[in-house]
Amino acid sequence: MQRRQARSRAIQRGQIAPVALFGILIASAVLVLMFNTGQKVTEKSLVANAADAAAYSGGVWTARHLNFMAYTNRAMVANHAAVGHFISYVSWIRYIHDTIEYIDRVTQWIPYVGQYVGIVEQIVEQVREVTERTAEIAVPAIDGWNANFRAAQLETQGSLALSHLNDLMSQTARAYDPQIRVNDRDDLSAMPSELRSLLETQMLAQLASVPAFVRRYSAGNDNNNVSELISASLRVNTDMQRWVTGERGWRENLVATQLRKQGSTTATQGSSTADWKATDQLQHRQREFLGWSRWKRIGDRTSKASASEFASRYAGVPNYFNVAGAPGDHTLRIAAVATKRQTHVATANLFGMNENTQPLAVAALARVEFRRPSGSAFAALAGSRREYANLFNPFWEARLAPLDDGVTN
Repeated sequence: MQRRQARSRAIQRGQIAPVALFGILIASAVLVLMFNTGQKVTEKSLVANAADAAAYSGGVWTARHLNFMAYTNRAMVANHAAVGHFISYVSWIRYIHDTIEYIDRVTQWIPYVGQYVGIVEQIVEQVREVTERTAEIAVPAIDGWNANFRAAQLETQGSLALSHLNDLMSQTARAYDPQIRVNDRDDLSAMPSELRSLLETQMLAQLASVPAFVRRYSAGNDNNNVSELISASLRVNTDMQRWVTGERGWRENLVATQLRKQGSTTATQGSSTADWKATDQLQHRQREFLGWSRWKRIGDRTSKASASEFASRYAGVPNYFNVAGAPGDHTLRIAAVATKRQTHVATANLFGMNENTQPLAVAALARVEFRRPSGSAFAALAGSRREYANLFNPFWEARLAPLDDGVTN
C-alpha cells in the first residue's frame, strides 16, 4: 500500500513539471513582449522629439538665411541712398564756393568788403577740397561694401542649394541619440512601398524648392522695386526728400527782381552701373512790362557732382535676391523624417519577436513664412493694403505645423 502511494506521488510530480515549464515560458514571452513594447514606445517618443527638433531647427535656419538677405538688401539700398546724400552735399558745397568766388570778383575792389569776402572764399575753398577728397574715398568704399553684400547673398543662396539643411537637421537629431538619422535614403528605402514613394517625393521636392524659393533680380527685371524702395526711404523725412530729389534751395522776392537757389539730385540705375547726378545754381529774373523774364543763371557755370566722378564703375544696387514668383504669401515647408534602425533599439529577441527590419520612423514638418509684426513698433499699412512675402523686411519666422498642412505658392 505504501509503495502504491509513493509511486502515485512520483507520477504526479512528473506531470506538474511540463506544466510549470510551459507557464514559465509563457510568462517569459509576456515579459519580453512587454519589455520590447515599452522600449519601442520609449524609443518612438525619443525619435518623435528628435524629428520635431530637426524640423524646427531646419525652419529657423532657413528663416535666418532669408532674413539675412533682407538685411543685406536694406543695407545696400541705404548705402546707395547715402551716396546720393553725399553727392548732393558735394554739389551744394561747390555751389557755395562758386557763388562766393563770383561775389569776390565783384567786390574785390570795395574796401573792407572785398577783404572779408576773400577770407570767406578761402575758407569755403578748403571745405570744398576736404569734401571732394572725402568723396574720392567714401563713394568707392561704399560701393565696394555693397559688392561685399552681393557676394554674401550669393554665398547664402548657395548654402540653401547645398545639403547644409539636411546636415543641420541630422546634427540636431543626433543630439537626442547618435543612432537617429534624418531623411536618410537607406532608411527610407526600408519603409513600405506606398509610404516610401511619398517620402522620397517630399524629399526631392524639398531639395528643389528651398534653393528655388529665392531668385536673383537685376535693375532691368525687378519692376522698379529698388527705385520705389529708395523713393519710399526718402519720403520718410520731408527735409531729406527735399534735399535729395526736391528743390534744394530758396526764393527771395525783391522790388523788381527775384532770386532763387535751385538744386536737385537724380538717380539712374542699370543692370551693371548706376549714378547720382546733382546740380546747384543761383538764378535771377527781372520784372518786365508784360511780366517776369526767364530765369537766368548767376555766375559762369552750374555747380555739379556725380557718383561716377568719384567711382568710375559705381554700381549702386544692380542686383539682389528676392522671393521668386509673383507677389503673394509664399511659404516653405521643411520636412524631417527621423529614423532609428531596429538593430539599434535595445530589445530582447525571443522566438523571432524582434525580426522587424523596418526602422522606427517619425515625420515632422515646419513652416517658414513671412509675418509682419503688429504693435506700436510697426506702423499698420494704410487702408486694405498688405505686405506680401519679400526679402526687404526681415520678418521671416518658423513654426512647427501639422503633417497635413498645405503650402501656398
